[in-house]
Amino acid sequence: MRYPAHIVSASGTPRTKSLSRAAQLLRAVADSSDGRSASALARATGIPRATVGRTLRTLEDLGFVEDSHDGWVLGYELVRLAREADPHRWLVDAAYPELAELRDDVGESALLAVPRGRPGMEILLQLDAERHVGVANWVGADVPLHASSAGKLVLGDLAPSALDAWLGVEPLRRFTDRTIVDDGVLRAELAKVRRQQWAEIADELEEGLASISVPVRSPDGSLAGVIGLSGPTFRLGRTRRRLELPRIRAAAAAIERAVA
Repeated sequence: MRYPAHIVSASGTPRTKSLSRAAQLLRAVADSSDGRSASALARATGIPRATVGRTLRTLEDLGFVEDSHDGWVLGYELVRLAREADPHRWLVDAAYPELAELRDDVGESALLAVPRGRPGMEILLQLDAERHVGVANWVGADVPLHASSAGKLVLGDLAPSALDAWLGVEPLRRFTDRTIVDDGVLRAELAKVRRQQWAEIADELEEGLASISVPVRSPDGSLAGVIGLSGPTFRLGRTRRRLELPRIRAAAAAIERAVA
């Protein structure tokens, strides 16, 4: 098949076909974490083998792909560009000094999470106190929404129909004896979270783990992120969590002002 040098969009503006092919190849490379040969990429994309080879070498020169022992894989330059394009970078920058101060004042791990997915959540920043007994690093980890304080805030912010759809996907997973696994009990918990605008867990995700979180709102009132404290239950018990709640809320308010 012959490929024209340019294609035209519905708006009449010419498009560069070579860039379109390069994007196709990058997506095909990304589809396999173990690497793919040029021949396999040609079959997957329908692009001629010779064109695939030339395009891959050009992308390699730019750092977008690498020719590994197992085949072609994504290159580090894509990682760097993705970091620069991170839509939450401004929030991380604003939250860092507040979380650092919160961590130092309270002596427990301070975290920032953002809603992501349908629904979902990702922890972007965790600043740990210098303790012999602390918590695991949750940055980038898959955190169950119903068994985390930040996750409860994400769920509590959903429209009723979206919450119904999420609950209908699969049964709630039990992690400890205190994990909420009943839909009705979780709905009641989320109603309380919405009223009080903060959430907590104690031994619900892991025995001995406690956390408390508050929302960070955008100027339009939407949920931009969640910050909170996490630590061992014996140090971050119910009384301590209530004691530190105003301090966490003050940090959230400072972040909201910084990004407004």
